[in-house]
Amino acid sequence: MNMKNFALFALALLCFTFTSMGQGKMYGVFENKTLFQIGIVESSDGSSVSGPIRFAPFANYTLQGHKDFSNKIGIYTGIGVKNVGFISKYNDSLYSEMRVKSRAYSISVPLGLKFGNMEEDRYFYVAGEFLAQIDYKEKVFIGDDKSKRKNDADINKINYSAMVGFNLKGFTIGAEYTLNNFYGDNYHLMPSKANPSYVYGTPSKSNILTFFIGFRTNLSAKEASAPQKQLQQASLYQY
Repeated sequence: MNMKNFALFALALLCFTFTSMGQGKMYGVFENKTLFQIGIVESSDGSSVSGPIRFAPFANYTLQGHKDFSNKIGIYTGIGVKNVGFISKYNDSLYSEMRVKSRAYSISVPLGLKFGNMEEDRYFYVAGEFLAQIDYKEKVFIGDDKSKRKNDADINKINYSAMVGFNLKGFTIGAEYTLNNFYGDNYHLMPSKANPSYVYGTPSKSNILTFFIGFRTNLSAKEASAPQKQLQQASLYQY
């Protein structure tokens, strides 16, 4: 699926979801999250690959549309951007403790189900997410040498993830796992300082496990509280 088809699919998904919500109150939510990402990487050449935690506090924002069918269940969707990536350490016989930092900014489209107590803003949620991975950047550290490159052809343009989380009065916490490989089939690690005769294998597995914390801000909260505030002021004037 190319980027144009994905954009059309995402737009159609949003339109279908909002249409299916029907009449009734629908409200906007702005979500921002801090990500703690671990690469689940297996190398096809047999190299041992470890995955320290990558800290990604920026560029993780989603504008969501929520619909509560009752006080106990609701759905949401939206569109946003996400900082997707991980750090890999290759315990290679030629280059000891080589570190690779890979990241791609992504356009994200979640579709989730939530259940709990909506009036108290306390609920669990499960969601699937479509990710269009763009703007790939890679940094390689070998001893004191550092090299970097940008090549979007090395990654899968489309990825998917499954997510579970819990929201308590706007504070959210949870975990997410990408279902597709981050790297494409043609990816090869090619550090600019490396031995040109040495060929690195393509990772046979490159998924990402993410733990996150963040905030969900109800964009309709101020509008909803305004009439109540006016009524309270009017009652005071009556005395």
